[in-house]
Amino acid sequence: QGNYDIVGINQPVFFIRDAIKFPDFVHAMKPSPVTNRQDQTRQWDFLSLEKESTNMMTYMYLDSGTPLNYRQMDGWGVHAFRWVNAQGKVIYVKYKWTSMQGYLNTNPRTLAAAFLKDPQEATDDLYREVNKGNFPSWELSVQMATQEQLDKLDFDPFDDTKIWPESIFPQHKIGKMTLNKMPDNYFQETEESAFAPGNLVPGIEPSPDRMLQGRLFAYLDTQRYRLGADFQQLPINRPIVPVSNYNQDGRMDSRESHGEYNYQPNSAQTTIAENPVYDYSPIAPSGPSEQKPIRTTDDFRQAGALYRSLGKQDRDDLIANLVHDLSQIEPGDRDPLGRQLLQGGQGLRNPPVRRSA
Repeated sequence: QGNYDIVGINQPVFFIRDAIKFPDFVHAMKPSPVTNRQDQTRQWDFLSLEKESTNMMTYMYLDSGTPLNYRQMDGWGVHAFRWVNAQGKVIYVKYKWTSMQGYLNTNPRTLAAAFLKDPQEATDDLYREVNKGNFPSWELSVQMATQEQLDKLDFDPFDDTKIWPESIFPQHKIGKMTLNKMPDNYFQETEESAFAPGNLVPGIEPSPDRMLQGRLFAYLDTQRYRLGADFQQLPINRPIVPVSNYNQDGRMDSRESHGEYNYQPNSAQTTIAENPVYDYSPIAPSGPSEQKPIRTTDDFRQAGALYRSLGKQDRDDLIANLVHDLSQIEPGDRDPLGRQLLQGGQGLRNPPVRRSA
């Protein structure tokens, strides 16, 4: 029935909860427009003011925030989605991929040596192990919740800076993914691949998660800009089932189209019938449409619970990782034209360690 993409990251939460902030977040993480260097002062200027990032930064600065390879790390879909069965019953789910290889992370004592050894070690490791027949695998599990259960929570369940506690919503194993082959052509099978959370199939629908709602548009729009209007016709992105519609033409259109009709509906005897199975299930509006913050922000409680759950070594490593990056911040201001006015320091700051995959 089409391609379904679970697009996520190797942490269970995200930095921000509203998609309108995403360009600002990306700008703060990217190199300075003045020096063209990644800049811890710029990054933490944004993160310290967007307090909703506290939970994510706690995860990121744990040792698991810097995995040594791609095989020994978990993955999360982060957002909640709706599963709808044939009778129209709705439950909400969150996805998790659990590594069957265990975990291998850096820590403050091994971080510098690991990155100096080979900056491409994570990629080399994946090719090396798969080519030796050591195929990595991940178990897929879901947390499931009804709307009534979510209504009882004391935080917004569609806030992607929050986890759903497993003590309330346990993981249910539903499948397994094994990587048993690397690309024959990296460009065609990796660079041209176009994943997007908007690639859904009947029975799986978006939740009201504000960040997800923005990603539904932004990812597909980005792929059109990056690869062209007909990127879904590329072999790596083309569904294995036929796509039947009257759309045609555009840059790099490779489908053979014949006849007068390039619109729907039309009077042809062979017109493609609309299939209601692809329609989203109805959602009853519960209030006015308006721009306002979520009902409960609660930016620090889950981060605090995570910290208190750690052993002493993990706490010490978390603090050491934070101190390493925060110690690179220099006092100063930036005037409206972007000039740096540093107080008591000369030269450029050290580049930060790039964390997470």
